[in-house]
Amino acid sequence: MNMRNRATAMVTAALLGAGGTGIALAPSANAAPAYFGIDGGGAVANDWEDEENLGVEAYSKGNAVALWETVLWADGALWEDDEGEWRPFKKSQIDGSFGPETESATQWWQSRHNLPETDGTVVSESWDFAQTRLQLHPGNIVQYKGIVRNVNFKRVSGKYQVKLKYVGPWKHAHYRTVG
Repeated sequence: MNMRNRATAMVTAALLGAGGTGIALAPSANAAPAYFGIDGGGAVANDWEDEENLGVEAYSKGNAVALWETVLWADGALWEDDEGEWRPFKKSQIDGSFGPETESATQWWQSRHNLPETDGTVVSESWDFAQTRLQLHPGNIVQYKGIVRNVNFKRVSGKYQVKLKYVGPWKHAHYRTVG
């Protein structure tokens, strides 16, 4: 056997030994892209414990940010403007963009809940604390029990959904997609 045939035979044997074929390794042209967003299944008590960081430099635009902004709005978060005045985080600011207002409101939220990280980046401690306020309701509704108001999210087939500005149609809480 020449070197080329030997290499082909080894690759074929490896593929067959692994139970696959060269054809099976290629993704289908009709395959849906992998879901990359807020997920959960079973009890909501551990839905958010393994989520990605959100912040100005980490997944700064996406429906996952809108989900976080909804938490801020539910808890009556405040953000500090350029003049040093504190303003309420409003429903109209739930836009899926992690800008300076969301960062400031996150710092306020983290400080209010005595979390060790108060830099305005949503890290595991923030997700862990927020998930303690989640309750599953009929119809795939997950309610966040906020300090000022309760807000709802949907969880369908293990994927969270959110509404931008808390109105309109439900959108998957993707990390990289807004709207």
